[in-house]
Amino acid sequence: MKKILCSLMVITSLIACETKTNTAANNFPVNATGYNLDSSDNIVAVKKAIDAGMHSDTAEAKLVYADTATVYDNKTKQTLAENMQMSNFFKTKGATIKVDKINFIWESVNNKEDANGVKNFVFVYMDASVTKGDKKVVVGINAVFAFKNGKIVTEWDTYDSAPIMDLIK
Repeated sequence: MKKILCSLMVITSLIACETKTNTAANNFPVNATGYNLDSSDNIVAVKKAIDAGMHSDTAEAKLVYADTATVYDNKTKQTLAENMQMSNFFKTKGATIKVDKINFIWESVNNKEDANGVKNFVFVYMDASVTKGDKKVVVGINAVFAFKNGKIVTEWDTYDSAPIMDLIK
């Protein structure tokens, strides 16, 4: 009898300690259009995309970009393949480019899809340096990455290209 009571106590204790799932709904304001995340799989994918771009690593880029992805580099529309050549362009000019620091990065998840079926956008503010010989310029870059089905479908990069062009003349 003691064994049965002891077994029942153990079983009851295990059931009481079982992890409970939080089923409470999020309490967003009525006029909220979405929410932000400071960590996500899409943020990890953007970091991989940035690294792939700095190293012209097309194989790594293909893992995070959709086949039909479009990149707008300072409003210049490019395919992913064209954009991946930028690192090689700097090499031909005797310069190197690298991301020094990601200052801010977050994902915005909208409640409704846009006209292209996108709800997830990752925003990045980073500092990149271009070095040629003993000269170096640091440029702030703002980039936005649109995600659909877990892949980057559109990227917008904005930065001041004048100091870079002056350096690589």
